[in-house]
Amino acid sequence: MAITILTDTMCDVPRHYAEKYNIKIMPLLVNFGEESFRDGIDITTEEFFERLQASEKLPTTSQINPPQFESVFFEEIGKNNTIIGILGSSKLSGTYNSAIIAKNNIGSDKIYVIDSEAVTLGAGLLVIKAARLAEMGKTPEEIVNEIEASKKRLKQFFIIGNLKYLYKGGRISLSASVIGSILNIKPIITTVEGKLEMLEKTRGVRKAISIVMDMIKDNGWTLDEKVIGINHTLCPEHADYIEELIKMQYKPKEIIRGQVGSVVGTHAGPGCVALHFEL
Repeated sequence: MAITILTDTMCDVPRHYAEKYNIKIMPLLVNFGEESFRDGIDITTEEFFERLQASEKLPTTSQINPPQFESVFFEEIGKNNTIIGILGSSKLSGTYNSAIIAKNNIGSDKIYVIDSEAVTLGAGLLVIKAARLAEMGKTPEEIVNEIEASKKRLKQFFIIGNLKYLYKGGRISLSASVIGSILNIKPIITTVEGKLEMLEKTRGVRKAISIVMDMIKDNGWTLDEKVIGINHTLCPEHADYIEELIKMQYKPKEIIRGQVGSVVGTHAGPGCVALHFEL
């Protein structure tokens, strides 16, 4: 009996990790006006951000529907595989609920569905961890229990470099966007029980990064021997800076780099950098 680890493109698992561990990634739809694209298949991350910057209106994303999950579930069960689906936060997408509906419709005990309560590479770290546990020979129950525990220890920090997209998405007012841009204000956002919440605002990306690093230290957390996720939207220099600081202050077990995809990238826009780790 094999275990198939399944996820969605909201979790931003880097392609080479997906290929290495044979992780099955299901795409959400990205909609620019009347045009729809399968995230990561019909449109790359680079193409998405090119379109985003050229578009007056923000794109939308469409969740994966129950029949799509049922099709994949039946395919894997037909191979005598057990499926563990780890999906983007149910507070930010209906994809998790679609998977639950599909699981209940099929009624198989070979399907496990986990709400990561996270987004982008933070959720991706959980997916990669599950794949590694499966490779080690852990049972489905052991993997699910470990991931459920891990998601409670997961920390995510997003530094938003461009306020324009928060305004376009209705997250902030026009005046806040204009004044914030003039003052070089950079919001720091985190996840709380699967929802994105404002943590702090400061002037400049490097100052925001310093605040996050100080927060780690002040809380008595350590990044020693941890698997760290760092991803960004078209600003590798900010990701490089975070990686440099981490390596100066800690001895991480592994640093996984990637890009922020379309779901979070729609509202974060170019210039966002994010840090993810498990306590």
